[in-house]
Parts: sequence; structure tokens; C-alpha cells
Amino acid sequence: MALFGMLASFSLPPLFIFPAIFGFVPFFIHSLRSKSVRQIMWLFWGFAFGWFAASLYWISASLFVDISWQILLLPFSLFGLPAFLSIFWAFAGLFVFICGKTIISRLLFSVLFIGLAELGRSVLFTGFPWNSPSHLILTHVYLSQIASVIGQNGSAFLMLLFIVSLCFLYLRSWKLCFLCIMPFIISVFYGYWRIDYGSVPINLELEQNSDYLIRIVQPNIPQNQRWKPEYKDEHVDSLYTLSKLNKTSASLIIWPEAAYPSIWPNTKKEFNDIVKKILDNKSELLSGMLRFDLDKKLYNSAILFDTNGDSAGIIDKQKRVPFGEYIPFRDNFPFKNLSLFGNKMDINIGPNKGLLYTKDDIKLGIFICYEIIFPALFSSKDRPDIIVNLTNDAWFGKTLGPYQHLSQARLRSIEEGLPLVRVANTGISAAFDYKGILIGKINLSEKGILDILLPLKQEATIYSRYRWKITTVLILILTLCLVFLDQNHLRGQKANKF
Repeated sequence: MALFGMLASFSLPPLFIFPAIFGFVPFFIHSLRSKSVRQIMWLFWGFAFGWFAASLYWISASLFVDISWQILLLPFSLFGLPAFLSIFWAFAGLFVFICGKTIISRLLFSVLFIGLAELGRSVLFTGFPWNSPSHLILTHVYLSQIASVIGQNGSAFLMLLFIVSLCFLYLRSWKLCFLCIMPFIISVFYGYWRIDYGSVPINLELEQNSDYLIRIVQPNIPQNQRWKPEYKDEHVDSLYTLSKLNKTSASLIIWPEAAYPSIWPNTKKEFNDIVKKILDNKSELLSGMLRFDLDKKLYNSAILFDTNGDSAGIIDKQKRVPFGEYIPFRDNFPFKNLSLFGNKMDINIGPNKGLLYTKDDIKLGIFICYEIIFPALFSSKDRPDIIVNLTNDAWFGKTLGPYQHLSQARLRSIEEGLPLVRVANTGISAAFDYKGILIGKINLSEKGILDILLPLKQEATIYSRYRWKITTVLILILTLCLVFLDQNHLRGQKANKF
């Protein structure tokens, strides 16, 4: 089963080998004929293990940046994490076995329970909604637009319905195949309408300033050099030179996560002098920064600087990476002074959240690193004008990780109906409009800048208005439909006996 899971994962971004989705068919057909709870749980777990192991291998690349004792964690990152995430699918198999008595009914219930398992995976134990079946909608620009209606969570059920329709095709259950594939077809037509014909209102407050010039700076600094004192001057000079590379005045210059190789405000005067040389009276700088507060607590932050080099606003990271930025339950372990990935102290959840306001009164919604993969961090009340994702994917080199991260960031743009700017240290930096259409990008491992005249058009999408209510309604409708179809199939079987 693990091999089928690995094969199916090739359909995920950025490979987008859509025919690989057929790897689900033998998995479902074989596992749903199981004769025991134990057997079906093992088969569901095995398929998911292959899916996650093949698509999350890149996490282990971080262990090779500066090889030390942390290389001992390799078995956990390669096999332990996929094994843990697969438990959610194993429990889905358990409930499928309990509720379904035939392969037809089990196929129908698989849509419901795997979808619910993915919801659980996105929130439990800090959550990790990476490489869900929902991300298969990103295969095509038209299909991806359905996220503006049902979001990431609803899209998981949509794609599972499509996958199950392929199984019904194999079983020659034509009616069920047609019913399960119809939502997929409708989604494609909706996307065609939204991309080519949909009319979208412009925020009236921004109508007089509908384009905003943003300069994305990608310094491409190797991770094993970022915090070494001997490279500091070189890195600062690189940020300065890139920011001034184009003589056109940008309204906002953006540096990536923890871009400046020092902790704010330890080198405040030095940094202010640099900012004053970069900015003119029309510009501002948004930079990712590590910072201390008065109690010497460490935060991963984004700071907006005005033309004088003074702080005009701070946003702190709210969703930290377990074992990357902090060690869970550190005080309960005998090795509480353990240094992990060079971090001798935990990064804290900061007190500053919400929106940053530029001098032009543009509202920025800041999401640092993998915060962008969590739809629940977005709010219907405080909507930004631009989503900004600051990240540092240098840990993962030239693997699939940065590409997957970019795709999931793009999904937030489609869901929210907002333009998105993503700024990464080594790439991939990019900008998208409110439909998730790429405006421009800097490729992985490239050093450079990208000036984007960002359209400030936006749409209050159905998803952005109702969020979890949409998912709840979808689950209720899906449950009723599945029960009806299951009962109808069972009645047809009984009728055929007579």
C-alpha cells in the first residue's frame, strides 16, 4: 500500500502528475474489501505513510545544513513524522469499516471519514495541514478557483469524491460514478467563469490608488552562513545593494523572514542608518526580524520601518514550528537546555498581532513562514488589503518543499480573494492577484529583486465570509447524501435477490 501512496503523491504540487491520482484506485479497491478492523486500519495507514513519506522527505534536508548531533533525528523526520500523520487515516479506516458493509458503501464513507481525518490533522497537536488531498485542486487554474467558495477544507472532500468516482468507474457503477464526479465538473466550470467572466468589486477606499509598487528582495543567503559573524557585513551589503538596485522609488520594500543578521533592537542605531540610506520620502521597509523584548524573550517578528528608520509597527509570529522554533514541554524534559538547530532558546508567541498600516493606509496581513498554510489564522473581521508571507526556505535547499510552500500560500490568495506577496530568502518569492494568478516570481536559489505593480483589486469571497460554516454545511450535506446513496444501494441489492 505504501507504494501506491507514494505513486499517488506525485499528483501533488509541484509535480502535478495528475494521472498519478489513479494510485488511489487499487488502494481503495483492495483495502475496502478487508475482513477485519485491524486489516483495514493497517492498509489505510500504509497508504498514507507512502503518501506523506514521499511528499515530505524534504523536511530532512534541514538536518544537513550544519551537520551535528541533530542528524540522529533523521529517522524521525523521514519515517516518524509520516508514521504519525498516517494515524489519522488509520482511524478513518476504522470508521469506514464500522459504517460500511459493502465495498460501495465503504467507498462512500471513505470520502467522509478521510475528509474528517484531514480536518483533524489540520488542528490537532498544533496542526500540520501540509499535502492534503485538497491541494490537488491546484493542478489547474480553473479547478483551483473553487477554493473561493469551499476553501481548503471543503476542497479535500471534493477531491476525495473525484477519486472515489474513479473507483466506481472501475467497478462499473455508472450512476454513482456520475454523481460523485459532478461536483468536480461543476467546480471546473465555476473556475472558468470566475477567471474569464467573473466581475469583482474594487475596494472603494483604494480606487484612487489601485496599483501599489512593491519591491521584493531575495538575498539568497545560504542557511549555514546566515548567523555567522564573519558573514554579517557581506549579508548586510547584499540587502542594501539589492534594495537600491532599481532607481525607481518603491512604496514598500520587503525583506524575507529574519533577514537582518542581528537581533532587534541590539543593533538599532546601525540598522536605522542603513534604512535611512535605502529609503526616500516615498518608501517604507518591511523586514522579518528576530527581536528581544524588555524581558529578553525572543520573538520571530515582522517590523515596518518608516523613512527615518524608526519602527512604525510590529507583528509577531503566532504559530511556531515545533522542534524548529521551540521544544514542546521543554521544562518537563531532563534536557531542557538542549540546543536545536542552533536555537539555544525558544521563540515565543508574541503579543503583537493583527494588521500593519503603511503610510498610504494600506493594510498588510503578515504571516511568517508556515503560518500561511493555516486557513484558520485568517479573520473575516480584520481583512487586509494585501497578504504578505515572509519566509526562509533556505533550510530545505533545492527540494520540493519551497514549491509546495508557494502553492499553499497561493491557495490563501484564492480563498480570501486578496492579492498576496511572498518574500523568501532563497526563494521562491512571488506575487499573486486576488484570483491566485501569478504576477511575477524570483526562482529558487536566485539572488535578485522583483518590482511588482500590485493590483489592489479584491473580492469578498463566499469562503472569506462564512469560513467554517461552509465546511460544516458541506459535511452535513455530504453525510446525508452518502447515507441516502448507501441505503438506496442496499435496497437495490435486496430487490435483486427476489
